[in-house]
Formats: sequence, structure tokens, C-alpha cells
Amino acid sequence: MNKRSATARGWVLATAMALATGLAVARAGTSAATPRTDSPCTRLASLSGHWTVRQSMWTDPAAPPVIDHGAATYAMVLGGHHLQQNLRIASDKPFEGLGFIGYEDATGKYYSSWMDTHFSGIVLVRGDYDASSRSYTFAGEMANKGGAPIPVREVMRIADNDHFVYEYYETRNGKEALAVSLQYTRVD
Repeated sequence: MNKRSATARGWVLATAMALATGLAVARAGTSAATPRTDSPCTRLASLSGHWTVRQSMWTDPAAPPVIDHGAATYAMVLGGHHLQQNLRIASDKPFEGLGFIGYEDATGKYYSSWMDTHFSGIVLVRGDYDASSRSYTFAGEMANKGGAPIPVREVMRIADNDHFVYEYYETRNGKEALAVSLQYTRVD
């Protein structure tokens, strides 16, 4: 074999090894990035679809809530790792919100994030899932303009495949009170 053939054969072998290694790495990355069918995200994916929403909002815990209605769409995004919600409530002040719920492998915790048209910040809370009650419970803080952060707690209770409730609590002056309750009913 001449020097030129040996060099060409070496390049072919090196290219084949690089491609094989790249393919193995790509496959490993894909499997690591794709949620397993038994992953915590699978349970969240069951909420994908269109929902009607009945919102009860308390601006004063001693007064009856203001009731409004709207619609929400839930969809798994970003490789099936995050459940995205788009919420619209029809009221005297139109309301639109965007949230995500997911599971962080690194912490072993679920998270919920929320942004909307009436609040310029983001609420980010973390928590756990309780299989016996079919509920997620999250805790964290919300920024408070000109004051200390407000402790918040959120609870999502899954009644069945077509109904769930999301409750949002705030602690002010040492007292926790339900601020918003959203009742979801599946459309499709």
C-alpha cells in the first residue's frame, strides 16, 4: 500500500469513528432530553387540551369573591418537559396570563411559574406531588412593590380527567388567605 492510500484509509477510518461517536452522543443526548413514559411530566401531560375556567377572586377575605369566566389552553412544550398554560379571563379588566408547570430532575421538585397582564413580575414556586390526594402543592414568594416579599402557596387538585382546581393563597400580616380559585372543566 502506498503512502497516499494509507493516508486516505486513515481519514476514512477517523471520519467513520467520529461519526459513530457523534451519533452515540446524539442518541444519548436525545434519550436524556426526552421524558420517559413513566416520568413526572407524563402526569402533567394529561392536562393538555382546552378548558373552560371559572375564576373566583377575593380582594378582601371578609367579602364574597368576584366571579369571572374564561378559557385556558394547556400544552406540553420544549420536548415534553414543561406544561404551558395560556389563560384568558373575560372581566371588566381583560386578563391574560402565561404559566408553566414542570419537574426539575436536579432538585426532585415540581415548579410553577406565572406571569400576567396585571403583574409586571413573575411568581416562581416549588413543591411536590401527593399521589393519594392527586394534588400538587407549591410554596414561594411574590415580589411586593415597596415592601417585603409576600409568601404564597399554590395547590392544584386533580379531581378527574376532566376537572381540576388551582388555588392561590397569599400570607399578609401573618394570615394566609385564599386569593384566587380557578375551577377548570375540560372542553377537549
